[in-house]
Amino acid sequence: MAYVSLIALIFSVTNFVPVSAIGFAPMVLYGWRFFGRRYPAFIAPLVTFAAFALLSTLYYNPESFLEFDFYRHDGNFFVSYAPILAGCVYMHRWDLNKVLRRFYLFAVLINIPYYLWYVAQNGLLTIFRHPSATFGSYFIARNAAGGFLAILLCLGIACYSMKKSRGLLALMGANALMLFSTYSRGSMLGILVVLPYVIFGRKRWMLATLMAGLVVASLAMAAYHTRGSVDYMGYQFSIDNPDEKVANLDIRYEWLWPRALSYFRQSPIFGMGFGSFDDTIAYVVHYFGLFGQAVGITANHTDSHAHNSYLNILAELGVVGLVLMITFYWRLVGWCQKGAWMSVRESGRNFVAYRFVELGSVCLLAMSATEHRLTTPSNMLPIALVISLLLASRVRETLPAFMRPPVPAAPTMPARRPTRMRGPRVAGVSPSPSPSPNTGR
Repeated sequence: MAYVSLIALIFSVTNFVPVSAIGFAPMVLYGWRFFGRRYPAFIAPLVTFAAFALLSTLYYNPESFLEFDFYRHDGNFFVSYAPILAGCVYMHRWDLNKVLRRFYLFAVLINIPYYLWYVAQNGLLTIFRHPSATFGSYFIARNAAGGFLAILLCLGIACYSMKKSRGLLALMGANALMLFSTYSRGSMLGILVVLPYVIFGRKRWMLATLMAGLVVASLAMAAYHTRGSVDYMGYQFSIDNPDEKVANLDIRYEWLWPRALSYFRQSPIFGMGFGSFDDTIAYVVHYFGLFGQAVGITANHTDSHAHNSYLNILAELGVVGLVLMITFYWRLVGWCQKGAWMSVRESGRNFVAYRFVELGSVCLLAMSATEHRLTTPSNMLPIALVISLLLASRVRETLPAFMRPPVPAAPTMPARRPTRMRGPRVAGVSPSPSPSPNTGR
């Protein structure tokens, strides 16, 4: 089963052929192994969030589970995060440092021929003259390509932090140029946040400040651009602007973020329903101002979302969903920091994997303020698959006490007879002979 995760990781370099989605297969085939074991603390909020999303979908629109487009768009959370749980049901003894270094080499080298062809056709700085002429790597969408290349650069930084080399620096330089040519501003923002995080020591208070700042800033921007005369629960809004990049920003500020805030205000605790953001809702029945029930739903499973993970989760799953997701990442980063520190004491075992998951998570959190990156497979799957491999390499250490084999007792040594101590020998003087026993003769 470890080879399934490895194959999925290799194919995460593209979504033209979505082979990377097979990372959940071990969980389906051997799900019974998940029970009866102890796991890191971040598994609890992840499982709780998954159960909450499942119940929310069953309540809001249970037919979604029978539609393929649901898993591609609204429900891609299940595709992106299931590989993490799959890592709890298999084992391996691979050297993840070597595996990830080779994967980074492969992922960069496979993009270089395509990138050289792109530069030869368009030039290095063409994105400033023609914003639509961007480098897309082997992905359909530019934001998907940019997010993957940003996460890949985090892997390069993790590899370089363990073993510095000029060849690795050259690969990281090529990786950064590819990311620049995608013109994915949210992806570049993620790297700009990761660099000071690494330089200033990867402190926990930095992560807490980043999370709180992103959530508060997202809500403030949505509230500032909300207009009371606009019905944000109505039909989709469109903006005509010849500059594609400016139009993308306008539609976020003027429609998508205020729409997400409107959803959140009508059902702040549990949200409107998982996958509801791009749907048409006739009206909402309110209960005490804390919960809203959508009535007259026309489900649309499209890639339309709030372009902000924090606002999108608040709209669909409310405060409960956002708290669970933030708790998951808070505990995950802490687990990786502790794991990297422990690996230094174990000759660097799995150091690159721990450091990559930590940096990739921070990058993903920053990127999610401009796109719905937390559940995008092209951005999240590389991280999830490496977490899966990390969990599988430590399964032996997570077994509960009653399932561990008994430790054999140390053999007891027979007691020694006390030895007779002799006095010091003096040179030139022989020891006096012991008196012979009295025989009576």
